[in-house]
Amino acid sequence: MSHEERRNMSINTDADANADKTESKSMMEQLNDANHEIEDLKLQLAWFERSSDDL
Repeated sequence: MSHEERRNMSINTDADANADKTESKSMMEQLNDANHEIEDLKLQLAWFERSSDDL
């Protein structure tokens, strides 16, 4: 494989990685979403625990 082919492959790989980043949520957005979901699940669990204590 020539140096030119390797360089082109590297450029293509970088371009693909950049496209993936822009199409998907950033890592911080995903983390923020996950934290919100965790808090929601904690509230649901607390509600279920209180409901089962009443039975």
